[in-house]
Amino acid sequence: MINKIVFSISVISLLFATACKKNDSSNAAPPRDVTEVRDENNSAIVNFLKTHTYTYSPTTEISEALTFGTTSNTAVSIYKNSNLKSLELDVYDANDRTVRHTLYYLILQEGTGTTTTVADSVYVNYKGQLLDLSVFEETNTQSTANWFDLIGNITNSRQAGTIRGFRESAAQLKASASKLSLNTDGTYTVPTDGGVGVFFIPSALAYFNNAQNRIPAYAPLIYTLRLIATRRADHDHDGKPSIDEIVRGPYGIISYPDCDANKDFSYLPDYLDADCK
Repeated sequence: MINKIVFSISVISLLFATACKKNDSSNAAPPRDVTEVRDENNSAIVNFLKTHTYTYSPTTEISEALTFGTTSNTAVSIYKNSNLKSLELDVYDANDRTVRHTLYYLILQEGTGTTTTVADSVYVNYKGQLLDLSVFEETNTQSTANWFDLIGNITNSRQAGTIRGFRESAAQLKASASKLSLNTDGTYTVPTDGGVGVFFIPSALAYFNNAQNRIPAYAPLIYTLRLIATRRADHDHDGKPSIDEIVRGPYGIISYPDCDANKDFSYLPDYLDADCK
């Protein structure tokens, strides 16, 4: 039996946040119509892509790797760049109807290692910006804090995963073929051959109506990511990767099978239940 966890946008917003992590705030205003916000966000993102260019310089500092410039010539803009790609992802609205969203992205550097999945753990460097290019968060050190469990524990919102747009973005990259090097002071020396990409994320794949410290409600986000390392996660330590114990639909909706739903008194999905293999 497959139990599909269906969240309204307001509940999604409560489960996934800060920076790219989940958020506990419960003070959000009633959410706006998802389709209406989708259209506004897409228009704003496309306008940004049509009026900006970019320069990429490989560097160990993600904050300096990518710079944007403005242009009035759409022909030379990001929007006309042959490397611009898009990912179509569905989001449930308050009436449990799917609303398709477009996540635009550019792969700036091909990684040399393995790909990751939406259910894995990753070591990343990142910079988060709004469309006005203000920075709301970025990694400034190399430490264990840069490891993220992308899917987290869906039965406990305090065991943070990441916002959906962030995990889908990370899954488009390849990690470094080289290893992280742990220094004596507890920091890492990181390789620079991991995949780098910039991702333009509509708010329904981020925080939607749930404003953050530097992120207004309904704000689209820009994330520049460098994927340095990935671990194939096994959340319940049953020897089966978590990605094989969830079901990701063609437009990114994840279902969570429960192999012993008829026996459990409380819902526990397969990827968190060692009895399900």
